[in-house]
Amino acid sequence: MPYNKEELFNLPVSEKYELVLELWESIDDDLLDVTEEEIKFAKKRLQLHRQNPSAGISREELKKKISEKYGF
Repeated sequence: MPYNKEELFNLPVSEKYELVLELWESIDDDLLDVTEEEIKFAKKRLQLHRQNPSAGISREELKKKISEKYGF
C-alpha cells in the first residue's frame, strides 16, 4: 500500500496520534507474545522498584552511560 511519508509527517498532531493508535491496534497480537518468564521478570522488577524507587537511574543517566561506554 503506497503512502506519502512527507504528507504523514505534515499531519496535525491530533491526526498523527489517531493514526499511531490505529496502526498499533492493527498489529497482530501474535507478534507481541510475551512469555511467562518475561512476565515474571517484569513483575519482579516492578516489585523491586516499588520497594525502593530511588535505587534506579534516570533515562538521561542511562543514555549518558551507554554513550560513554559504546560511543553512541
